Amino acid sequence: MFLVFLCAGKTYRLRISNVGLQNTLNIRIQEHNMTLVEVEGTHTVQNTYSSLDVHVGQSLSVLFTADRPAKDYHVVVSARFTNATLLSTAVVRYAGSSGPASGPLPAGPTDDVDFSLNQARSIRYTHVSTHLDRSTLAVNGDLNQVDLCI
Repeated sequence: MFLVFLCAGKTYRLRISNVGLQNTLNIRIQEHNMTLVEVEGTHTVQNTYSSLDVHVGQSLSVLFTADRPAKDYHVVVSARFTNATLLSTAVVRYAGSSGPASGPLPAGPTDDVDFSLNQARSIRYTHVSTHLDRSTLAVNGDLNQVDLCI
C-alpha cells in the first residue's frame, strides 16, 4: 500500500498522468474534493470535483486541502468502461492520525459515459498564470511512503 503523510491545513498539488494504453482512469480521495488547476500544461478555470476521469495519454494537476479530521483516508484509482472492476488504492495519512483508513472505499462513477463527457465539457482554459508552491518530497527509506508534512 502506498502511504502519503499530510499536515492538516496545507494544500497539496497532485500531478496525475494516465500512461496507459487503453483505459480511462478515475481518481478520488475519500471525503476530499479536488480542484482542477491544469490540463496538459495549460491552466484551467478552477472547478472542483469529487472524482476525476483521466483519459489515456492525459496529464492534469489538482489541488486538494487537508481540511478533514486527522485520520487516514483512502485514495482510489479505478479503470473506467471495462468489463471487470480494476482498482488500486493508496492512503493519505494526516499528522496525528490514530488508525487505519476506515469506511467503504469512495465509490466511483458508474460506466455511464455522460459523467465523463460532462466533466470534459466543464473544463475551461485560462491564460492567467497561477503560482503553485512545490514542496520537496521526503521519502522515508520506503518507496511506498512519502512524507509531505515537512
